Amino acid sequence: MRALYAFCRVSDDLVDCSLGEAVAELRSWQQSTLSELDSQDNLVVMAWLDTRLRYNIPLRYAEQLIEGVSYDLKQTRYETFSALAAYSYGVASTVGLMSMHIIGFSSPEAIPYAVKLGVALQLTNILRDVGEDWQSGRLYLP
Repeated sequence: MRALYAFCRVSDDLVDCSLGEAVAELRSWQQSTLSELDSQDNLVVMAWLDTRLRYNIPLRYAEQLIEGVSYDLKQTRYETFSALAAYSYGVASTVGLMSMHIIGFSSPEAIPYAVKLGVALQLTNILRDVGEDWQSGRLYLP
């Protein structure tokens, strides 16, 4: 779980805290974290690769998380709940879906619940951070 958290945290921080070229940094991060090659120069990448392979975490979930956090580089408003839900899936539901592979689940019937829980948790974060997001030029609420 620590490796998953580190992968998610770094992915989000590259967008939110980057002082340089966030697009290029995120693209480089994506290449290194989605690769099957062991990277000896980054401990988070090493731990994430080991975790992803050990627990058979579908690569698509990791790709979707990085796509999700990248929305903050190009989009500051969401006009519809459907668009906001798609964003929430990318930044939150994917975390739950990857977590399921680590902690285990008994049936694929759990997957839709993980998706819904991720959206609900992201909406909670959005509501908590309305003022902070507004100050940084973002308004997530449709």
